[in-house]
Amino acid sequence: MSNDGTVKRNVAVGEKQPVPFGLPVVMRLVGAVIAVLVAGELARADFQFQDWWFDRDQAGQPPSGFVPGSVNLDSGRWEVKADPHSSSPPNVLAHISSDQTGLSAQVLFLETVEAANLELSVRIKTDQGGKGLGSGVVFRAQDDRNYFVIWLSPQENLFRLDKVVNGQPRTLQEQQVETKPGVWQTLRLSIRGPVLEAFLNNRFLSAREDGWELATYKKGRIGLWSRGAGVVYFDNMRFTSMDGGTGTMPLGGDKSTIIK
Repeated sequence: MSNDGTVKRNVAVGEKQPVPFGLPVVMRLVGAVIAVLVAGELARADFQFQDWWFDRDQAGQPPSGFVPGSVNLDSGRWEVKADPHSSSPPNVLAHISSDQTGLSAQVLFLETVEAANLELSVRIKTDQGGKGLGSGVVFRAQDDRNYFVIWLSPQENLFRLDKVVNGQPRTLQEQQVETKPGVWQTLRLSIRGPVLEAFLNNRFLSAREDGWELATYKKGRIGLWSRGAGVVYFDNMRFTSMDGGTGTMPLGGDKSTIIK
């Protein structure tokens, strides 16, 4: 372990390793050979996993390793909160909103992280909230006014894929889901080139190039997203850049819709 709490280790493909609660945790599969068929040859992949559990951060302070966007700064704040009853105590990350209109989204970016192809997962919990409450993850962001976002609307029981251009969202796809306030939900996202797969628990959403990319936002920043009146909690975030690598890490799922 380095002085900043980062853990690095070599992990053999298929080997199960315990995940420490440190923040951030970085595990690197250096030179791991993944058997995939590419033009009849084996390809080499080097994937980097990063975990954020928020347990080394001080409660009441912003989380380390993240930077807030510059839009709608007065509509809420991001703060680490103590939660001894979380799935990975002692801490979680909270977005505490002061927005009563439900229209002012805030983004919290990962520092120095950009990707086109990725695996991303995070656990999300909402309290009883007010108008427009929503939470999710941002990807391929050019800035905090131009990005894609996968998010959950608990009031409407909808799971949505939006494209935001100059601050204006446009829904590309939505799917009915069942959610309950105070219950942790697992959001997972997988992108390989033009193919996007997103999951809320085991409900599966899929989109292809002609339905979501539209030749824009080929690569960009990654972050958390929240809007509307209420409090949203995040925990157990894992990001894996798949750029330059090969092979797959299937996420699973049982129901699908595809944008044509």
